Order: sequence, then C-alpha cells, then structure tokens
Amino acid sequence: DLNVDPTIPASVGPLHATVCVVSIDYLTKPVSVLSSVRERTVEGGSVHLVVSNRCFPTKAVGRWVRISEEERLKMVGDYLWWSGWREVEIVEVCNGRMKEGEGGRGPGLARLLGVFWAVDPLWVVRAVKVVQGGGVGEERSEL
Repeated sequence: DLNVDPTIPASVGPLHATVCVVSIDYLTKPVSVLSSVRERTVEGGSVHLVVSNRCFPTKAVGRWVRISEEERLKMVGDYLWWSGWREVEIVEVCNGRMKEGEGGRGPGLARLLGVFWAVDPLWVVRAVKVVQGGGVGEERSEL
C-alpha cells in the first residue's frame, strides 16, 4: 500500500520503464512515490502515468475532483518534476470524441448500445530520469 509506505522496496529494480495506469489520483504522497520510483530507475529510464477523466470521487485525493482535466494533467507533470524527473511531457492518446462511423457497428443490441457509449479521453504524462543537469529544484519550463 503506497499510501501507507510510499517507498519502493530496495529489492525492486533496476527499472527501465514504469507505468501507472489511472491510479496516480489515488496516491496521497505522489511525489514521494515517484521519487522512490526514480531512485530505482536507471539513467535514461522512463515513467509513464496514464490519466483518464474517470475516477472514484470518494477515493481520489480531494484536489483531483475539484480541478479541470487540464489542471490535473499539469498537476501530474508537477509531481514528476518535483520528484526529480525531467523531459516531462503530456501526450494525448485519445481525445474522447468518436470518429465518424464508430459506435454503431455490429448487429442488434451492440449497435444500439454503441449509439449511447462514449469514448473516454486518455493521456499519458511521461518523463525521463536525467542525471546530469537534471537536479531537483532547477527552474522549470512550462508544460
């Protein structure tokens, strides 16, 4: 439970890439967790935080449910920066809009349900472990 102990065990690693899928919004100490992941990651290794606009509001940290999608993405980027990761970028995987002709395929009930189903937007906020010139506390560029 990373909310109890945000430290990744010393027995884990070395890591070359780490992925956290739609869970960063539930961490109470995200900077500590990401710092610990960075400590176990090799130079040039990466972290990829997958973010959706869905969550369990009763489980997500309070600020998450009070801010916009754009602010959430920037906040996740800030978590990475403050924990020592660099080359932070936000990548849109899916914009949440269905393409022409999608959603109504298939026979019967599947076709009917496709009319009502929407596509959730999805992003990846990612960064790289850069040792040289990548110290914590350096001036930050805008995401």
